[in-house]
Amino acid sequence: MKQISIVLNIVLLIAVAYLYYLTLGKADSPASVENDKVTSSEMNAEDNSIVFINSDSLLNNYDYFISMSKALEKKQDSIDALLQRRARQVESEIMEYQKAAAGMTQEQMMKTEEGLMQKQQDVIDLKDRMLDYLQAEERKMNDSVHHHLTSYLRSMNEEMNYKFILGYQRGSGILLANDSLDITTDVIQGINESD
Repeated sequence: MKQISIVLNIVLLIAVAYLYYLTLGKADSPASVENDKVTSSEMNAEDNSIVFINSDSLLNNYDYFISMSKALEKKQDSIDALLQRRARQVESEIMEYQKAAAGMTQEQMMKTEEGLMQKQQDVIDLKDRMLDYLQAEERKMNDSVHHHLTSYLRSMNEEMNYKFILGYQRGSGILLANDSLDITTDVIQGINESD
């Protein structure tokens, strides 16, 4: 979950940098500076050209993200159950070996111990593979959520023509923002309806 917030912040930072480049990257010639003078009424129309989305609220109410997270959680639960079953099986075999060890020859004990050690290693290897799998699935989910969100924001911004859409979350670079610039509710409603 923490990675999704990071991914969302990175996406929004890239979007801000891109919009900054587009709007402020042009060289101001004297003629363009004179033409760029705006009246106070035009300035008020542009006041909401910089808006923000509360990232935490978005993720808590974004249906696509919620469904993807639940699917990933189910996979994780299934893997946890599988690993626990395998660990219990090996543990049970170790207990059986300990009970039967007194009646075994040295060679039988060595063979049994090697087999049990291999089974323990197999469980550890399986755990490592499953963790890699879950991390890959989480990356895929993050990429999918990122693509879905940025596609929606691009299409929304064609109509709204915001210069900047910032992501706000506690601990981010934005310490305070005017609530009138918060478009979180509109984005949540729009993106959930677009699915």
